[in-house]
Amino acid sequence: MSLSIITARVRVFWESLSTSYWFIPVLMMLGSVALCYTCLSVIERAFLPDFLQPLIPRVTPENVQQLLSTVAGAMITFTSIAFSMTLVALTLASNQFGPRLIRNFMNDKSTQAVLGIMVSTFLFCLLSLHHLSSIAENQDAISLLAGFTVFFAIVDCVTIVYFIHHVSRSIQADQVIANCFNAFCNSIDSLLPKPESDSAHKAVNESWTNTQESFPLVLHARCSGYVQTINYASFMAMSAVKVSGSEIHVRSGDHVVKDAKLITLYCKQPFEADAFSDLHNAVVLGSERTPIQDPEFAVSQLVEIALRALSPGINDPHTAITCIDKLTAACVLICQRDFPADTLVHNSTEVWLKRRTFTFEGIVDTAFSQIRQMAGSHTKVQVHLLNSLATLQSHCNALAVNTIMQHANSIYANSQTNTLCGSDRHAIDEAMLPFRRQHDV
Repeated sequence: MSLSIITARVRVFWESLSTSYWFIPVLMMLGSVALCYTCLSVIERAFLPDFLQPLIPRVTPENVQQLLSTVAGAMITFTSIAFSMTLVALTLASNQFGPRLIRNFMNDKSTQAVLGIMVSTFLFCLLSLHHLSSIAENQDAISLLAGFTVFFAIVDCVTIVYFIHHVSRSIQADQVIANCFNAFCNSIDSLLPKPESDSAHKAVNESWTNTQESFPLVLHARCSGYVQTINYASFMAMSAVKVSGSEIHVRSGDHVVKDAKLITLYCKQPFEADAFSDLHNAVVLGSERTPIQDPEFAVSQLVEIALRALSPGINDPHTAITCIDKLTAACVLICQRDFPADTLVHNSTEVWLKRRTFTFEGIVDTAFSQIRQMAGSHTKVQVHLLNSLATLQSHCNALAVNTIMQHANSIYANSQTNTLCGSDRHAIDEAMLPFRRQHDV
């Protein structure tokens, strides 16, 4: 397995770790164990600087035991409260915004750190109590344990206050939407890098590929799942003696079933599928979509929030309008980006790669299609959609204008099927004026 494939799999594994509630707390617990050991056997109070010694006064073993017991009991209580608040927040997020938004909450490093601090403090107190009798004669170690315990207790008190504020803020609709948008902005460079910045590759037209004299070999999916990452470098690095090029029929975010057509290799002589079995590792499949190579992932999250807000059960058009604003801002950010080319060729070996890629028009469709379909009975949302599309149109090139125009015409056609008062009809017509001027031009 090549280094690039291993790197791609490590990225997927790291993505799963970053959205877990156990990884950071476990690291912090290990740190508390190391600190406890250091206090017991390495650091002596007498070795501390003079300005720190007044902060760590000498105490008796009985007082330390009582202090450790009190802090340990309080911390396990605080930890249970924190876990309960977290589960309540996850439940509210699942019901209000959609189950796929839970990933964003689990990726919250503040929550993970708070849980880690509390569990680490409890573990520090527990280990200290266990070894207290063995260091009864070591006054310096006992004083250090007492000082660190008081310090951790103060930090935990501040932490629980911050956590209550953080949780109450994180479940607000505007904050959830802002977090999704910020996550998209922070990952634009990795989602849409310049694909041909590598001097070894260049983009070519699809007609450049030649498959007439090749021996096609189809590789099928070994299992079902979502495409999480594709290591394109593995296909570009194939030997020109064996293949003239390859075609990847899936892209990140697609769902494939077992035995589905995954890759077609155009070999220069007949080969068995076993000769290229390692290429299966270049396409990583998993049980869920990830944002690693999928620019539509964060867009889909914002769309899901808007759709739930427009549902009859929730009926919150203001949240939907906020989502539309963020979706428009996201599309404006990427409208001038260079999207990956459909076909690449290696400059030295002339091994080519044909693939399915993301396009700006496809992201616009993902962002606005379902929302405009759900907004049929919300005139204010339709007007806001038209105004947002007009703003987006002013930033886009000529190729994307047609896609935006189609969405505007569809919204206007949907509005004509509703019974509207004169003011609402006038608002729709006013919002359509920029598109009519564009059409006249």
